Amino acid sequence: MQPTHIRAKMISRIKYMVSNAIIKDRRYLDDEQLIRSEQLSVLEEIFNANVRDTEITELSSHFAGILRKDHPCHLAIWGKTGTGKTLTLSYFLNFLSEMCSQENIPIRHEHLDLSTPCPCFRALNDLACTFNASKRYKKGISLEELMLRIEAKLSEYEGYLILFIDEVDNVKRDRDTFLTFLVRRLPQRIKARLILVLVSNRLNWPDHLDPRVKSFLKLNELIFEPYDAVDLQHILRIRIEKALCKNAVETGVVEKIAAMASMDHGDARKAVALLAKSAYLAEKDSTKITLETVDKAAAEFDKDRYLSLLRSAPVQLQAAMASVIQATIQYRDKRLGTGRVYDEYKKICRQASLRAMTARAFGDLISELDIYSLLRSKVISRGRYGRTREIVLELPTSLIADAWEMLKNNLNLN
Repeated sequence: MQPTHIRAKMISRIKYMVSNAIIKDRRYLDDEQLIRSEQLSVLEEIFNANVRDTEITELSSHFAGILRKDHPCHLAIWGKTGTGKTLTLSYFLNFLSEMCSQENIPIRHEHLDLSTPCPCFRALNDLACTFNASKRYKKGISLEELMLRIEAKLSEYEGYLILFIDEVDNVKRDRDTFLTFLVRRLPQRIKARLILVLVSNRLNWPDHLDPRVKSFLKLNELIFEPYDAVDLQHILRIRIEKALCKNAVETGVVEKIAAMASMDHGDARKAVALLAKSAYLAEKDSTKITLETVDKAAAEFDKDRYLSLLRSAPVQLQAAMASVIQATIQYRDKRLGTGRVYDEYKKICRQASLRAMTARAFGDLISELDIYSLLRSKVISRGRYGRTREIVLELPTSLIADAWEMLKNNLNLN
């Protein structure tokens, strides 16, 4: 009788959730589930509500020279995550291509996504693959060979070539070599008029370049400001119309989510994620989305965001985070030196059958974890004993055990 009972219970719950659904298309609460054309369609509705109007005007002004057969200079775009840099650029470049096609102006745009830290070799290899100039290599080919292949592939193209490089600051090793190739060597070796669009979350990214590279890297700059409450209200209402059933949201909910998001971060992705969490909780309780539902979702969202970030992080980043937690527990010290943490990292790599990165590359991983506010690190001077990086775990105490268990399972640690 037990199997019949549990099956009936499951059937009853599933039917209950189906009959009380308030979400009609969940994909519009998560951009990763939308195909590119759907993303751009939603974005066009957002732009029609005058969201990102200033940035679209600046982009239009910058690239207008192409319609006059002029050669615009390179463009740098800065802004926090979730401010719409990538989608706005994709939408604009697609539209620009349509305009140029009508005017018989040859134009091509390519998107190089450097979303994870990488050396110059991998960035060039990814670029060569983008142009179908090479297959993907792990090693065994020189930087010079990759550069020659890219040049050969582009040698016959004579139109405009817009190269959109996302998260350009993620080139961690030999970044000066990478940029020297793109800014000085490549334009001299190909017939195309090359226009670079460099996108980064870090305003100070150019400060770390070699002075010789900075001297010839002439850029126009555009900053994407965080969304304000009014912009977020427009974005949320468009998502609600597409994703939720009619009358599923009580009065004041949109304004509350927008106000919370604008005060905390101005990140549209996080605002939509909070709406999605609220919708899930309301659906589970068979109610509308109320102000109380939003408060409950915000509390759970704060708890889950750290674990979600770690769960989706690259395996090397997970290993680095695990080493910080392990060292903190083992040494019972809130302030750790890089040496102790790196020793734990190498042990974890051996247990997880991972290739341990060099100490310098490990430092880049620690810097990335610092960006995500999972830890805090700073370089301190010890006088004649040199300099060291001090690392402090920033996870809430209540989440350390959960994070450690999740990382152990993901990395197959004993």
